[in-house]
Amino acid sequence: MRFLKMWVAATVSVWLLVVGVVLSGVGGPPESVAVAAQEAAFRVDGEGTGEIVEVVLDAVETEQEIAEGVTYHAWTFGGTAPGPVIRVKVGDTVRFTLNNTTNLQLSHSIDYHAAQTPWDVNYQPVLPGRSLTFDWVARFPGVFMYHCGVPPVLHHIANGMYGAIVVEPADPLPELEPAREYVLVSSEFYPADEPVKGVYEGDPAKMEAAEPGYVVFDGRANRYLDAPLVARPDELIRLWVMNAGPTIDNAFHVIGAVIDHVYPDGNPTNALNGMQTWSIPPGGGAMFELRIPDEGAYPFVSHAFAYTGLGALGILDISEEAPPAPEAYPLYGNPFDGGVTEAVGTVGGSAPVQPEEPEEEATEEGGGDLVLTMADLAYDQTSLMVEPGDTITLVNEDPMVHDVTVDELDLQATAGPEETVEFTIPDDASGTYVFYCSIPGHREAGMEGSIMIGAH
Repeated sequence: MRFLKMWVAATVSVWLLVVGVVLSGVGGPPESVAVAAQEAAFRVDGEGTGEIVEVVLDAVETEQEIAEGVTYHAWTFGGTAPGPVIRVKVGDTVRFTLNNTTNLQLSHSIDYHAAQTPWDVNYQPVLPGRSLTFDWVARFPGVFMYHCGVPPVLHHIANGMYGAIVVEPADPLPELEPAREYVLVSSEFYPADEPVKGVYEGDPAKMEAAEPGYVVFDGRANRYLDAPLVARPDELIRLWVMNAGPTIDNAFHVIGAVIDHVYPDGNPTNALNGMQTWSIPPGGGAMFELRIPDEGAYPFVSHAFAYTGLGALGILDISEEAPPAPEAYPLYGNPFDGGVTEAVGTVGGSAPVQPEEPEEEATEEGGGDLVLTMADLAYDQTSLMVEPGDTITLVNEDPMVHDVTVDELDLQATAGPEETVEFTIPDDASGTYVFYCSIPGHREAGMEGSIMIGAH
């Protein structure tokens, strides 16, 4: 860590504006790959190869150490934040199942940046105890984000619901040269100032102000400082880097090295040569290829130094003694070692949850109505699914006024201290909206959620 102190005295601003796509083989990838990349399309069309890859993820909350002595209450896919590194090939049909096994009774969803699929069908909230299965074809190669998209999306991503999927090129696209590969996921954590029973919760106000406590690679501050990633001198190293954010760019840089090639979003037809730093926006990715000739330690960082000291630091250890690179990488890669070994956590093995439809209690207004309780500056449910015309009973257990406000519907229902009121969803309403408490300071404390009306 001594070299970090030396960096503090330096101010570096390195930005590169790239207009267009460079496809020239001069100074670029090996000639055969460069020529093939120019001749090939950047995607595949149609229904792909017909090869079906089953991918199953459980949405579940867990506790995870995100820095030395800092245990965080994370919301996850597969029991880890980031979720497992998923690997498929161009042309594969991904048959995806999301099991919502939440402990907090939160609705969750999936959003694959690599997919072309209707948002209003496949990216909608999945209720606790339910599952959703759908197919999509991996038409574009690269490294892409997947994440939960239930409002408020900022909270779900910042609390850990994200991961990387690598779509490897395959015929008719040119295959990549064999290399030692690692997948790095950059992200931010926003823990509260004080833990609750030794565990830190996410702080919505810090999330909204973009004031992270940690900016990390693969879920933990300085994860690869004491356990470096390894390679051999002059070995081709391929780094798939995805920035989950949710808010801050990652200016990726390897100290002591020059990056031979950068491929924005990981598509091999996007070739940039001899790069020093490449900035990845939240929700974006890039593939970096480099060969390091001399043995030694080569730190990789976000060159935005206000965040480097918050944990965005690791080491590439180049040594003749490094073990051979893996010959293949798993479908579910461990996000805590760059996707090299099989994932830990709850992935791939869960059967889809198919509970019986619950019997709805009859009321004078009919079935389907619900009770929303407000206590301790919180709603007891943050994802509501209702039908037009449903009645919601609002129970305020706090000694202060609360309300439920939906701006797009001009809807607001207010309950005084320890008061119970009812309001009705408009008969012509449909869609997914954010609801929140409009009393100053209450939304900032976390009184916010999503309401889905109809179409479920």
